[in-house]
Amino acid sequence: MKKQLLIVSLLFSLITISCKKNKNYKVDFNNDEAPENRFESKIFSFNYSEEWNITDSEELEECIYYVSVEKNGFDSSGLMTIISFEELIDLDEYIMLNIEQLQDNPVINNLNYDTIKDSEFNSIKSRSSNFDFKTMGIKHDGIIYAISNEKNSVVILRQEALEDRKENLEGFDTIKNSFVIY
Repeated sequence: MKKQLLIVSLLFSLITISCKKNKNYKVDFNNDEAPENRFESKIFSFNYSEEWNITDSEELEECIYYVSVEKNGFDSSGLMTIISFEELIDLDEYIMLNIEQLQDNPVINNLNYDTIKDSEFNSIKSRSSNFDFKTMGIKHDGIIYAISNEKNSVVILRQEALEDRKENLEGFDTIKNSFVIY
């Protein structure tokens, strides 16, 4: 429930400031019998371990695509959402937009976030901000990354309950270490 509320509020805000460009957006799934599953789109791709699932993937508008990857299990808290844009965006603006959506979410309490800084996501230069909050009495933390190349941009939100950090580490690392933006 808490994940869905966070995702819905994030999606709503991103749709309101979207672009209107390319109509040819295609997503391919490659689930060959390899130890890891692979998600591929024309903007980005990544592997994910078998303990994780793509829980949502959709084209929000002509040039905006959304995917959500979650750790399996009712009590699991590992969540990574990726929104891609077939254009260049202001990275800091989109990080702040995500933070504002977290602030406006009624199930999130005591949100704290760091200043936006230069960082890397799988050796890709990015901008990021760490955050933490409580929901339903459970402390969570996460990070928002924003990445651009010559023609595309991606915003990645990663979050988890602190108590699940050890169980989520391998899954997050698999996604991060295989992530490519085209």
